[in-house]
Formats: sequence, C-alpha cells, structure tokens
Amino acid sequence: ESCVRRCILAELCKQWYQRRVRGAVEEPLQEPQPVKEPSKSAVDFTVLASAVRFSNPQITTVLRYLLEQSAFLEKQRLMDRSGCFTNICVLFSESSNTVIRVLCYKIFVSISTNPALVYRYLEPILSEVDSDLSNRESEYLPLILSLYINLSSMEDAKAFSYHFRTIPQILSRFTHEATEQSEIVLSALKILINMTVAEILFDTSLVFMSSIHLLHSCESPAILLRVLTLIRNIMDCEGLWEDVFEEEIVKGVGVVLTRCPDEQCLELANHVYQGLSVRKD
Repeated sequence: ESCVRRCILAELCKQWYQRRVRGAVEEPLQEPQPVKEPSKSAVDFTVLASAVRFSNPQITTVLRYLLEQSAFLEKQRLMDRSGCFTNICVLFSESSNTVIRVLCYKIFVSISTNPALVYRYLEPILSEVDSDLSNRESEYLPLILSLYINLSSMEDAKAFSYHFRTIPQILSRFTHEATEQSEIVLSALKILINMTVAEILFDTSLVFMSSIHLLHSCESPAILLRVLTLIRNIMDCEGLWEDVFEEEIVKGVGVVLTRCPDEQCLELANHVYQGLSVRKD
C-alpha cells in the first residue's frame, strides 16, 4: 500500500512539473514594467491664498513657497485666479514686519515682468512703494530699484514715470559710495538708461554731476559702462542735454580713455568723446 501511494505521489509530482514547464514555454515573458514614481498631488493655491494672513504663524514659510512658485508663468496664473496675489498685496499694506515685506517685495519683483499682473496688483500699491523709497534708511531700496528696473523696461514705461522721479536723487546720494554701494548705483543708472529709451524726461543736473564724479573717480568697468551709456543716450534725447556740463563731461570721458583698461568701456568712451567733439564743432 505504501508503495502504491509513493507511485501515485510520484505521478502527481511529474504531472505538476510538466504543467509548470509547459506553462513557462507557452506563456510569453512579460517585460518588467518601469516603476512609476508616486504622483505628487497638485497644490491647491486656494488653500495657500487663505493662509496668506498676518495671524498665520507660518506666514513666512507660505510666502517663501509662493515666491518660488511665482517664477513660473503657469503658477502665476494659478496664484492670480486663487487670490494669492490679492492677499499678498493686502498683507503688504497691513504689515510693517521687515521679513514679511521683504518677501512681498521679492514676489512683486518676480511678477513685475508680467504686464497683466503689474496693472492688476502692482500699480495700486506703488504709492506705498514710493513711501518706502523716500525713506533714507529703507531696507527695501535694492528690491524697489529691481522692481523699477522692470517697470521702466516695459513697453509703456511712461505710465509709471511719476514713480521714477526720485531716481536722480538716489544716484546722487550714493555716488560717493559707488564702490561700497555698487548694486544701488548700477540699478539707479539702469533705470535712468531705461528712461532715456522710453523718452521720459528727468532732472539731468543731478545726473550730470553724479556722472562727472563717477567718470573721474570710479574704477568699476560695470559702473563706467552704464555711465557712458547714459551720457550717450542723453546726447541723443531731445530736451535732456545741458550744455553747461559739457566741458566737464568731456574731461571725465578723457579720464576714462586714459585710465580704464576695459575694452568695452574704451570703445564706448571713444564713441561718446567723438559725439561730444561734433557737438562742440
């Protein structure tokens, strides 16, 4: 009996093995499927918008995240529709907290290349920005100047010309500290250059005096290049040139030609010098 049982068991094992082998041959091998990364859930900007309030203890974390997202056009659209930008502007107006206002300013700079968002959100708060700009001790000056660089680069920059009126004074204030405050000086010069391109009139007396000082004393090729660009543009702008400063400008350009090692500066200085010579003749 035990022998019969062993025979039956052996036969069953044989059949099972044959089925396994036959199945392995008959069934095509399936290529391994790539492992899919778990999909990230879409961010609900409506929820984030409701979190943009001063009473939220995590407000700076929320603002930092929104700042990162504001660099992308599609995310700007989502933030616009969800009310994020509206609440950020309200927060900016209501808060005097430096960290919060710095983050708000950075978001404003980020969206200031989008004309639709400029008119919808930034234009209504520019009077508050001007107030910060007029504060000599303002911690936001570099950010405000970055914002105004973008606004002055817009096709219709003239619409914001009123807000650029203090730029000559800012340039004058930091001219004697050009080395230490190069970021501010470069930004002010860039805005003035953009204003000449947009044919926006401004007080050239302060600008000429600052330019003369920089031509004589500044050794930064970046600053000198912008000063020379500004002078060249002013020469081509009707209503901006003042003959009373011409002789000193010529002397300053001459200093650059004899002292500056930068080829681009020398080329532009030579062009400006020739233009001034033609004016004198």
